[in-house]
Amino acid sequence: MKIFLCDNRLGGLLGFRIDIIRHFINRGHDVTLVAPRAVSDWDKVGMHDVKGYSLREVDMDATGMNLLREFKLFRQYYRLFRRERPDIVFNYTIKPNVYSSIAARLCGCRVVCMVAGLGYIFDERGLKRKLLLSLCKAGLRRAERVLVLNRMNYDKLMSGNMVNPSRLTLLEGGEGVDLEYYSPRGAGFKDGVTFLMVSRLLCEKGYETFVQAAEIVKHSTSAARFEILGPLAYDSPMGVSREVFESDLKRDVFSYLGVSNDVPAVVGRKDVVVVVPSWYKEGMNRSLMEACAMGKPIITTDNPGCREMVDGGRNGYVVPVKDAQALADAMKSFMCLSEDKKLSMAQCSRELAVSRFGVDKVIDVYDSILEGRI
Repeated sequence: MKIFLCDNRLGGLLGFRIDIIRHFINRGHDVTLVAPRAVSDWDKVGMHDVKGYSLREVDMDATGMNLLREFKLFRQYYRLFRRERPDIVFNYTIKPNVYSSIAARLCGCRVVCMVAGLGYIFDERGLKRKLLLSLCKAGLRRAERVLVLNRMNYDKLMSGNMVNPSRLTLLEGGEGVDLEYYSPRGAGFKDGVTFLMVSRLLCEKGYETFVQAAEIVKHSTSAARFEILGPLAYDSPMGVSREVFESDLKRDVFSYLGVSNDVPAVVGRKDVVVVVPSWYKEGMNRSLMEACAMGKPIITTDNPGCREMVDGGRNGYVVPVKDAQALADAMKSFMCLSEDKKLSMAQCSRELAVSRFGVDKVIDVYDSILEGRI
């Protein structure tokens, strides 16, 4: 079967769906990834971790709404699908969900869409909100199946009459993680605690909140370390600016670890607590799922796609969004726990991941779609 996967970033496909891509290739399918040209380190991570896929580039402004550029993007998809005739097209993120879906259906292809984060569309007001909703509805209604990653998005699609309910599937464990690759490597906090933020450096991922919380905690103890793992995002409108980032580095608030092709080696260290203070409209935050799979306590925000990772406080803390003091208090609360309680939190994270986040469950859904069973 000829399968196309379309996203607004190559990093989204290789970072979040590499297990699905590898599964398709191993089953003998012809897999093509469609995305704008790779321009950042994040886009290139994972490019060599799997072999056997083809790559097609499209010219896309991921955040703009210039009508001429939007029409040109649609035309690129249409010409690509008409020329290569994929059997099925999987779309991720808003613009592929709209333009690729319509183009694929016009070319007689099967279409599946994934809605990871739809909330910001509903947050808009006036004419822009109406336009975005109309476009999304036009794209999603052409899909034979729409996958959503959290209950909030599921309910919004239902209440907004944007998708036929019979075509809507909730992936309660998000897009899943490989529980063998992301497995516990070590435990113990006797030498202090490292609070590790794992994320692209975007304002909406809570960068400023993390830095402020780190400063608060550092004033009261020297036993805490603060690190950030993830690509810079100077190319994004929501990216942390070079000036702000370099200023924070000079103040020695945290250590920056850059980008890694071996995330488990970094997250898996025995003293790590993973922190994601996001207020972004998440689907299901992958960094938190990976952390849980590796048996790490977590601290995150009361935000859809984040709060679902904390099991009643058994494996971590949930704090209000954009509240640096609350985040700092949660960090200090963890540090005050006994070693046994910290290890218990780590074990609870792994148990939660095993019960909910295994990628095999997601692969079963994809196979069911390909085979027409759902």
